[in-house]
Amino acid sequence: MHRLFVLLASMTALSSLPSLASAQVGGSRIHIGAGFALDVGGEVDFDLPRDPDLDATIGLRGHLDYAVHRYVSVGGLVRMSWWKPDYDPYRFEVDRSFLLDLGPRVIGHYDWREFRFYGGISPGLTISAIDSDADLIDNPAAGFTLSLTVAGAEWWFSRRAGLFLELGWVGHWFEHDGEGLTPGELDVELSQMMMEFGFVFGV
Repeated sequence: MHRLFVLLASMTALSSLPSLASAQVGGSRIHIGAGFALDVGGEVDFDLPRDPDLDATIGLRGHLDYAVHRYVSVGGLVRMSWWKPDYDPYRFEVDRSFLLDLGPRVIGHYDWREFRFYGGISPGLTISAIDSDADLIDNPAAGFTLSLTVAGAEWWFSRRAGLFLELGWVGHWFEHDGEGLTPGELDVELSQMMMEFGFVFGV
């Protein structure tokens, strides 16, 4: 009888402990993430007859999500990345070039145990600086970016910290002026599949 009482008391005590899932449900409403970006595949469109493929794009990114509903969070995204065409048919001599993205972010999510599964969208502003040895292109230029998170997940290994992984697509559209260009500007469109991963913290 004594052993049964001890067993029941132990089970009651364990059931009262906060679970890892409290990092989502009933836990932190603000999630802050920081990590890395790797975009693959795709091509760069210079609005000219031939569209070179893109080498892998590397980058850094950070985000903030604030829960406004059990299944919806809003926030912002900042991302820096460096892209490069795999060949240069127009002799622009483009080396690895810089993009800075800033924009709002909306995600829909579902929490289960220590995991959060989500998808989302982030439109925004992009600032471009093209590294060209041909000295034909003026910097910087402003344009538009759009990223779609098709499949995202957070794994919380503690109440305040976890890991995230996002898979989806990212596009950029911008235009550079240049005195050596014909007809005077260079329209650029980038399109790639994205993978982003890193750490996430509950505040």
